[in-house]
Amino acid sequence: NTFLLAHYQHVQYFYDLCYEVVMVVWAEIPFISNPIPNGFDNAISQMKELVIQNYNHPSIVVWGLSNEITIGGESEKLVEQHKTLNKLVKELDPTRLTTMAQVSMLKTTSEMNHISDVISYNHYFGWYGGETKDNGIWLDNFHKENPNRCLGVSEYGCEAILKWHSSNPDMGDYTEEYQSYYHHQLLETFRTRPYLWATHVWNMFDFGVDMRDEGGVKGRNNKGLVTYDRKTKKDSYYLYQAYWTTTPMIHIASKRYVNRCEDVTKVYVYSNQDEVSLYVNNKLFETKKCDKVVLFEVPLNKNLKIVAKANGISDKSFIKKVDKPDNSYILEKSNTGVTNWFDKDGNEVKLTFNEGYFSIKDKIKVIQEDEQAGKVFQAFMDKFVEIAKSQGMELPTGILKMMGSFT
Repeated sequence: NTFLLAHYQHVQYFYDLCYEVVMVVWAEIPFISNPIPNGFDNAISQMKELVIQNYNHPSIVVWGLSNEITIGGESEKLVEQHKTLNKLVKELDPTRLTTMAQVSMLKTTSEMNHISDVISYNHYFGWYGGETKDNGIWLDNFHKENPNRCLGVSEYGCEAILKWHSSNPDMGDYTEEYQSYYHHQLLETFRTRPYLWATHVWNMFDFGVDMRDEGGVKGRNNKGLVTYDRKTKKDSYYLYQAYWTTTPMIHIASKRYVNRCEDVTKVYVYSNQDEVSLYVNNKLFETKKCDKVVLFEVPLNKNLKIVAKANGISDKSFIKKVDKPDNSYILEKSNTGVTNWFDKDGNEVKLTFNEGYFSIKDKIKVIQEDEQAGKVFQAFMDKFVEIAKSQGMELPTGILKMMGSFT
C-alpha cells in the first residue's frame, strides 16, 4: 500500500492517482549519490517546492531528504546539509515525518542515521554481491545496535529478462527463475521482521538507463516486476499477488521455460489459497498445503500438460521434454559479473583467471583468511581509507565484515 517516488519531482497527476487508490507515498528530491559541487542551494529550492506544492496531498506520509547520498563517503558538511534540510521540512510541514534512503555501505552507527525521523536502506544482497540471507542478518544487526530507530528497506531487487531461464538459477544469470527465488527469500525476510516500518521493491517496471548494458539488453534496468512496455507481468509479479492480495489467485511459474531435459522437473505454484492441487496430463498428481509458494517435483519422461487448481480457480502450463539443454534460454556469462550502476566505465573487459592465484571471482572472506593475500588486501584497504580521510570522507571500514561473502 505504498509508493516510493524516487528520485525526483513527480507529476501531480500521479499524486492524484495515489489518493484515488489510497496509497501511502514517500516523496523525495533528487539529492542523490555524489552531491554536485555548489549545488546545495538547488537542493534547498527543490525541497521547498516539493513540500509547498504537495502539502495538501493526503497520501504523502514522509518527505525524503536524499538517496544513497554517501556513495562518495561521509563528511561533516554532508551531515550539516541534511540537518538543514530536515529543519527546513519541519518548518514547512511539522505534521509529517522525514526520511532518508541510505546506501548499504553506510555504517550502522553513522550520524547520518540520526537526522531524519525514520530511515531506510537500499540493499541488494543476493544480486550485486553476497547472498539473500545477508539481508536478514544485516537488518537484525542494525535493529540490535539501534533498537529505537525506525528502520525500513527503500530498495531491493534483481534483474530478470523474459528469455532467460534455468532449472538451477543462480545470482547474476538474469533468469526469471532467479528473480522469483530472490523475491521469495526477501518477502520471507520481511514477513518475519515486523520491526520494519516499510519495504519498497525496486522496481515495479523495467526502466530506461542510458549507460546500462546488462543481461543482453542495452539501455535498460530490468529489475521490474513488469516489462518496460507495461504489457507482460514477470513471475515475480504474481509472487507479490500471493503475498499481498486477498482476491483468490493462482499462478504456475516458468511458463516461458518450455523446453526442459531433466528427469524430474520443478513446478512452482504461487497462490493465496491454503491448498493447491496439481494435475499432470489430466490426472491428479498431488495436493499440497500452500503458504504463498508450493513446489511440486514432477517426473519428466514425456511432454507435460500442467494444471494447478485451488478453491475453484486454476492456471495451466506446458512443458516439452527435450534431449539436451536448450541453449537459447541461457545467457552467456561475462567474466565481469553484474555491473553496479555507479561504475562509470561500463566497458566489458574479457579477463583470464590463472590457476593458483586469487581473482575477482574469489570471496573477500577467503582472501582475508589467506596469510599472504590477507596482508595485501588489508594494506590496500588501509591506503584507501587514508586517502578518503585526507579528502574529508569517513569510509565504513567495518563493512568488510559484512562483505565477507561478496566477491
